[in-house]
Amino acid sequence: MLKTFVGMIIGSMMTMLLLGGASTADQVLANAQTLYLDQLNRPDGTTTLLLLVVLSIFMGALTLWPAKPVKETEKVIKRLRRHCK
Repeated sequence: MLKTFVGMIIGSMMTMLLLGGASTADQVLANAQTLYLDQLNRPDGTTTLLLLVVLSIFMGALTLWPAKPVKETEKVIKRLRRHCK
């Protein structure tokens, strides 16, 4: 799959160079950067909703995480006395 992905990138770069040269490649790169920065600045509603759902599930799982039971100190002291004798 990685070979296919790299092949697609190399193929698209070669096509850009053959059709329009470096100026076309620069224009495509500038368009991609603009689109990327635009989406970073204002995420769409689905992304925000998905992020909120994932965070709420994570926080709920943390609150329901089983706590380690606290041992009574008397039982611990008795066990320690048995081992020390």
